[in-house]
Amino acid sequence: MKLPSNLHIVRDRSRKRRKQDGLPVRMADPTSDWLEHPEKWDRAVFMAHATTYLRQKNGGIDTADGHLLSMLASQIDIYVESILKLRSEGLVMAFNGGVTVGPNPYMAIADRALYRSVQVMKELELSPKARDGYQSTPQISPAVRSLLDGP
Repeated sequence: MKLPSNLHIVRDRSRKRRKQDGLPVRMADPTSDWLEHPEKWDRAVFMAHATTYLRQKNGGIDTADGHLLSMLASQIDIYVESILKLRSEGLVMAFNGGVTVGPNPYMAIADRALYRSVQVMKELELSPKARDGYQSTPQISPAVRSLLDGP
């Protein structure tokens, strides 16, 4: 399958597939490690990687894209801080001296920051669907494919 040229994907042909599920072995990605471990979030590292990527993709970064990238980093800062607070305080909190309980306000903050981040990523064409020529192709393992095909 030929991929659109604007995806700028570099494929490692030496990578072996796991036999049990037909999926490629997950390669370590140091830039997204903070998603699983929010305490590892580093704004400067993110900005450096994102700036390099946008320069390679677009041939440079104009002022508007630079501002959008800063806004994206700011929203990710808010999201990470909210997630850390949620982990320490829990999803449910007591209010009014323990009389009532309700959702932790950081849930709404994290949700809104995540929504805004995705919107900015679309604007910067950092999400797959925002790129021209994107086509989603389902990845089904051979075992599931043979089950769906039937006898």
